[in-house]
Amino acid sequence: MKSTTVGDRYASIPEAIDRRARRATQLLLMAPIAFVLANLVFLLCHRLIPFGTMVHIAYDTNTLAIPVLMLLSGSVAFRLASPSSKKPRRYSLTWIVLALLLVAVRIYATHIEPHNLKIRHVTLMTEKIDRPFTLLHITDIQSAAIGSYEEKVFAKIRELNPDLIVHTGDLLQPVAPATYQTELPKLAALFQTLNPPLGMYMVEGDTTGPLLPYGPEKMGGIAYLRNEEALIHAEGINLRLYGLTVRSSSEKTRAREGIQRWLNIDQAALNIVMGHRPDYILKVNDFPIDLCLAGHTHGGQIRIPFFGPLVIFSTIPRDWARGYRTVGNTGLNVSAGIGAEHHRGLPSIRLNCPPEMTLIHFLPKS
Repeated sequence: MKSTTVGDRYASIPEAIDRRARRATQLLLMAPIAFVLANLVFLLCHRLIPFGTMVHIAYDTNTLAIPVLMLLSGSVAFRLASPSSKKPRRYSLTWIVLALLLVAVRIYATHIEPHNLKIRHVTLMTEKIDRPFTLLHITDIQSAAIGSYEEKVFAKIRELNPDLIVHTGDLLQPVAPATYQTELPKLAALFQTLNPPLGMYMVEGDTTGPLLPYGPEKMGGIAYLRNEEALIHAEGINLRLYGLTVRSSSEKTRAREGIQRWLNIDQAALNIVMGHRPDYILKVNDFPIDLCLAGHTHGGQIRIPFFGPLVIFSTIPRDWARGYRTVGNTGLNVSAGIGAEHHRGLPSIRLNCPPEMTLIHFLPKS
């Protein structure tokens, strides 16, 4: 029988420590391997699964499932690693901190930033008016269900007290058990609390279909413009507002033809065009339009520092997806919107792209 000396026992200690360190390292590799494989599957299958469903699964995987795996593997690896194995223990703690950060990002992006409404101010000088007035550009309320957030938004609108309100599409996108039938009366009641002296107008958006049969009396006083104009006359103000259908706002040639016919009637008035998708600007920026308004992009909803929005679902340059800028002979304001995408039950997600409304101050140039 082979005897084990004290020296042999001490010699086996480093081997045991190394073995435990290797096991800890292998455990820590599980999370990044799972992350890479899962997102590779998402990329390969993105055309086979509806977009909203895919985003929902990817969001839950990367901000819930992967952090849980990181937390578990980091905790077990920390216990496996010997106190003398500093690197595995340090990596384990790093994994645990990263997991908690990812969960914190999810909480912030889902429950905090989507309700952090901002007001963007734009000032425009023009010779076409004799007195100042304000236009509030709102878009993409796109509510899953009317609640306290929407009530806060309308309270802010009343506080701003604009002269004219325009909405560039997508009022509702109900998520069950909410429906258009349950939410429209609530939204109409909120619009009824507004009374801007120059009126309220909107164009259709991608989620507007079920609302088309309803007139201003059922929409709380906000009127639809479908490839048609509204003439607004007040003391010192002569304004023509032209609203595109969602199809015209995306089919640029169709938009150009309709706007050209409309614009030729009266260029002396203050001419403003509104459409849901901003794509139409690419075909009309040589026209002497005073202002073009659009929504649809949501500003990207998720904006990466030094890169910008991940996706905007528009043919305009990505850096045009939010804010005011001069484009050719006209000005373009694309609002990041009030709500968020809820396709197939997707939760509200906003990161580095808070919801917003734009208050545009028109001042007489003289």
